Amino acid sequence: MSKHYLSKKEIKALVASLDEIGLSFADSDKMQVEESKNGNLYFLGRVLAGIWTDRFIPTPDFLNIVKPEKKKIVVDQGAVPHIMNGANLFAKGILSMSPDIRKGDYVFIADERGRFLATAISSVDYNAEIRNQSGEAAKTLKMSLS
Repeated sequence: MSKHYLSKKEIKALVASLDEIGLSFADSDKMQVEESKNGNLYFLGRVLAGIWTDRFIPTPDFLNIVKPEKKKIVVDQGAVPHIMNGANLFAKGILSMSPDIRKGDYVFIADERGRFLATAISSVDYNAEIRNQSGEAAKTLKMSLS
């Protein structure tokens, strides 16, 4: 496996994928990709930006560079170690949630200090979550090429 800078075609595909999940990143021409038989690893310098198997999954390090404001869920400190260990997010750990979140959306989980911890798929709409306040709110995406 060797890394190479993204071609114009690869940049276009990455930008479209980032737009689809609610992220924008102006420096996609600085990204490198390392291809493998099970998926691709995307790097920004030495930072692993994401994995692409059947879709692009951004890493917390990349999220902390791009600082998404949309599709953001802020969790309390009690939820942080569980999220960091790959647990799904439950409603009682949520402090705030972007009103643009719909069931099935990519969401970006951050702690109270604004540090991004994980990418997840929302299990609920914002409006339902505000009323419900219990149960699973998002399924954390696991990053693996196997």
